[in-house]
Amino acid sequence: MSEVMRFGLIGAGAIGKIRADALTKSNSCELVAVSDLDGARARSAAPEAIYYADANELVAAKDVDAIIISTPPPLHEPLAVAAASAGKHVLVEKPMAATPDACERMILAARKAGTLLTVGYNHRYFDALKLVRDVVASGDIGTLSHVRAYTGHSGLAEFKAPWMYDKEVMGGGALMDNGTHVIDLVRYMIGDPTEVFGFATNKVWKLGVEDEGIALLRTAEGTTASIEASWHEWRGYRFHIEAYGDRGLARAYYAPMMATVVKLDKPGGSKSVQRHFYPKAILREKVKGWQSTVIQTFVEELADFVAAANGKPHSGRLAVAADGLRAVQIAQATYASEATRDCVKLPALP
Repeated sequence: MSEVMRFGLIGAGAIGKIRADALTKSNSCELVAVSDLDGARARSAAPEAIYYADANELVAAKDVDAIIISTPPPLHEPLAVAAASAGKHVLVEKPMAATPDACERMILAARKAGTLLTVGYNHRYFDALKLVRDVVASGDIGTLSHVRAYTGHSGLAEFKAPWMYDKEVMGGGALMDNGTHVIDLVRYMIGDPTEVFGFATNKVWKLGVEDEGIALLRTAEGTTASIEASWHEWRGYRFHIEAYGDRGLARAYYAPMMATVVKLDKPGGSKSVQRHFYPKAILREKVKGWQSTVIQTFVEELADFVAAANGKPHSGRLAVAADGLRAVQIAQATYASEATRDCVKLPALP
């Protein structure tokens, strides 16, 4: 396969438009086709690409090597399965699907076809998150003990359409929305959890899905994590993740982007503190908006995607299909725990 991968984009809404911008900035990608129910929107997002009114025609197009699915979740499964059957590699936006069963069918289709299936967990490419993950993986803060993570935004003002908080569409509320990113990030830090205990409440917006979700995770090795996802963070969108080892901690925060690393010579011993700021990112966002940071992460993610599809080395940050499935399973296990008031064991990954 060529070093430059030819992409088709299905869905040209807010995130789809950012995907299109990232594709045009990538040295390893070319956006050749776009599909959306709104033809004018699709042509505006990708004026140089061929427009397909029918997404299935885009999937079948011979000059398309890979497809980005940037639609509401109910379309992820049928489009991903069709794309795999057509021999196309797929990057699907988060959440991977509304249910674990749908995720597993997508994985089975890609596995049968021998194609790549990944999920758009681009937060892995935020500079502060890259630093924290690398610090944890290197052992610089000792043996990992636990991780704490939080994400929040102000709820209804953030949603551009009612389907974004519809349980039948999204599969849940805050945990399946902004929470799915930190669920993935926590698992990226601690490894694969085996059990979940959680709470899902709806005391503010009363939309039929949780506006506050809290999940407690534990791995087979005993590493623990707490995750909180909120739709009533009145200060506006933000998230942070803190990883604690027996010889220090690493913390990433956004927005604005920053990180802190504390290292101890021994538990309770003398410490050094390193604070990391990202003035270029902060200034860029003030001038060009938060979308500029997302575009940068998408470009890095796409480079890894192309390398993985070609069987070549990459950064290792790319979220594969199993990561997408597990994030949905963790959110759904939290809902089950809320209903039963009991701990939920996660199944083995397929």
